[in-house]
Amino acid sequence: MALPIQKLPSNQLGKDYIIGDLHGCFSLLERLMKEVNFNKNQDRLFSVGDLIDRGPESLRCLQLLAEPWFYAVKGNHEDMFLELFMPYLLNNKLPSPNDFYYSGLMDNGGEWVKDYINEAQQAMSTEFDKALELVAKMPLIYIVGEGDQRFHVIHAELTKSRTHEADNVVFVDADIDEFFINQALFFDIEDRLYWSRSLMKSSVADFCYPSVKKGLSTTFCGHTIAKIIRQKLSHVCLDTGAFMSINTANDYGLVLYDVKESQYFTTSYQQNTVRKVRHPIAKIP
Repeated sequence: MALPIQKLPSNQLGKDYIIGDLHGCFSLLERLMKEVNFNKNQDRLFSVGDLIDRGPESLRCLQLLAEPWFYAVKGNHEDMFLELFMPYLLNNKLPSPNDFYYSGLMDNGGEWVKDYINEAQQAMSTEFDKALELVAKMPLIYIVGEGDQRFHVIHAELTKSRTHEADNVVFVDADIDEFFINQALFFDIEDRLYWSRSLMKSSVADFCYPSVKKGLSTTFCGHTIAKIIRQKLSHVCLDTGAFMSINTANDYGLVLYDVKESQYFTTSYQQNTVRKVRHPIAKIP
């Protein structure tokens, strides 16, 4: 298992990009990377998690974890994936039919995993096994850079429990630094990193928080789908529903954010082009 909170220096050679919830939409990512001339020797690609399920190429998305330029945090879909396959990872015990039936993964687009069962050997395929080992090493938080260049990558939200006070809703850099030193997160914090939508859920007046939170560096996240990027309390949500563009002509798609240039690129299954949008992130002056 990897450390749950990991720290990386600023990228002094190339650019850092952040991708929204991928959900098996590997071909869309390829299109975006080609558009920005992604340099695998200099650039880095960060993911807010949920690499798998719902889209057509989940395993191919997991295989990105083997690339030295790719950094992904664990999303709730990876968490459900590990919950189902942890006994197999630890002692080669293949999930039973009941395990599959009652798994939350199966209710959320995870049927693809059954394509990699080797019935004759009562095991998963070799390529699946390699990907499973990589998923088990995914962290929950990336801290990238220092000072004005610092940003975080998480899946859902850094929200605190049982509080709706505007000044005390989210954790700040000092809290995250303490998490890093101790390499420990309470279960309820970990759960909200996977599942919380209290900041980003739309059309609820009680959650109209300001764009920035003093003391919290820009925190890229996903998990909550909308047609546009949103920013609340220094959280920048990049989930614009890539998989939803498979069967709809609406404005869903996959977002690739260029941190250095403060702009993003987006594309979908309903279009063959890539759109570039200038999108500066609000920060504490």
